[in-house]
Amino acid sequence: MNKLNKLLVPLYVLFLIGSFFYVKSVIKGVPVSVEDTSDDKTVEIKSVKVSLTVKAPSYTKTYTQESKNIDTVSDLLLQIKENNTDFTFDRTSYSYGSEFDHINGIKATETMEWRIFDGEKDVTLKINDTELEDGKNYVLVFQKVTE
Repeated sequence: MNKLNKLLVPLYVLFLIGSFFYVKSVIKGVPVSVEDTSDDKTVEIKSVKVSLTVKAPSYTKTYTQESKNIDTVSDLLLQIKENNTDFTFDRTSYSYGSEFDHINGIKATETMEWRIFDGEKDVTLKINDTELEDGKNYVLVFQKVTE
């Protein structure tokens, strides 16, 4: 047993020294990650002039609005509502987007609905995410329900 203790103590000391150098080499070899912020884009806030055309069965009216390029189509609707007494709307927001309940008192039905377009692209469900672009005309249309 005495011979075993004499052998185990130096082996244990060698194990500790070897472990120290191993851990040191592992730590030295693994680079510390630094968050790369070079890809972050800062958006320059600019004033944009946009318009909204409302096409209902009995009338068509265009509203012009000065906004910012960081505003969304949803913001545009709210700004036009605040600045024009003849424009009203209600909408219901869902997790997947929004649906219009009525525009200027004309209610959506099972067969007719309000949709908003950016050119040919329907952005009704994405009005909270679609940012305004200078010179654009967004069109709010009362149309047959498309499935």
